[in-house]
Amino acid sequence: MFAIYFEGGVEYDFGHKFQIMHRRQLIKLLGILPLTSLTGAEAAESNPLRLGIMPFNSTLALFKTHQPLRLYLQNTLGRPVELYTAADYFSFLNASLSGSYDLAITGPHFGVMSLQKEQTGLVRYTATLQPVFVVRPSSGIRSIDDLRGKRIGLSSRLSISSIGGVKWLLDHDLRMGRDYQLFERTTHGAAVAAVAVGELDAAITTHTPLRQVPEDVRAKVTIMPIDVRVPHLMTMAHNRLGKAEITRIRAALLRFDKTPEGQAFFRETGYEGYNEITPADLAALAPYVELTRSLLAHSA
Repeated sequence: MFAIYFEGGVEYDFGHKFQIMHRRQLIKLLGILPLTSLTGAEAAESNPLRLGIMPFNSTLALFKTHQPLRLYLQNTLGRPVELYTAADYFSFLNASLSGSYDLAITGPHFGVMSLQKEQTGLVRYTATLQPVFVVRPSSGIRSIDDLRGKRIGLSSRLSISSIGGVKWLLDHDLRMGRDYQLFERTTHGAAVAAVAVGELDAAITTHTPLRQVPEDVRAKVTIMPIDVRVPHLMTMAHNRLGKAEITRIRAALLRFDKTPEGQAFFRETGYEGYNEITPADLAALAPYVELTRSLLAHSA
């Protein structure tokens, strides 16, 4: 299942599952044409880079948000760049680990797992990823004790925000099924929207996808922060691209925030910029990677 947000915050749910959306379908949805500095002959000689984006928001919202990055990489690298996503986190992780994408914007825990699958970490977003609970202002939920007996939504049990939020609840002796009920939605935006209309009492998300949901939905909810912080989304490259091309792509990404479109991208998303991935980042993510592997083993 996937959902597409159109103007006014209306969510249309399509009753079929897909794993990859081709760029032509995206162009038809967005009503845009691909822009490139390549001539037809040059484009034909250059294989497109397949950039996969973790499905943390609706497909249309994801692709609209990342269109400036796609165009920048395409023009800077001199080769076509195509955007892809998947129906859910599990499908995305499988596609990513199996090498379906040349580049992937992925959860930091997925990024660590990708390092063992012939992939190289390019950069991570500068902002710190902080899971938060979203509630309605009139709900009376102000602290963790107020979450007892409530219906809590999330985008996927495999998202880093979900794993961090559920671990935080467990650390405070709130257990799923006993102290609260957990409900999955297709995206962060769908989980937040369910809180806004009263279907759920709270949702686990993060600041950045919250900024990317429709404004009229955001206006109906408020944030309850928690004390969990991890490195943000990572951009990975498959090693088949070769060291020279990977170095060139990393350098291009690190220059993105020097451009007007890059500055607008980071301002509007709240990602702030790009940082190198450090050993400290990998160490901080180790407990969440372990939990992710455990979840995958139990769902197999």
